[in-house]
Amino acid sequence: MSKVPYIERSYGESGLTGECAYLWALFLANEADMADDTFKYSKWKSLAEQLTPSEGKPMPATVHCADLEDAMQKYNGREYVYPGSDPQE
Repeated sequence: MSKVPYIERSYGESGLTGECAYLWALFLANEADMADDTFKYSKWKSLAEQLTPSEGKPMPATVHCADLEDAMQKYNGREYVYPGSDPQE
């Protein structure tokens, strides 16, 4: 298992920053590759390739992907609590 990437939300949005989503897609592709799960490997690898910045194509500012969010929760063991959503605040 490689080091679990950080989680960074875009400003004012519930989505991930492009860099964070890219790192998570690479991480999940590597994990699937080590587990010999070819389906998940190709799924995460193709997402990482879509998010890869290249000449004339910048990295997206915000990424909304439910499958990525679900996979991240499995590794973090808890759901993300949005700032200001705590009823005790």
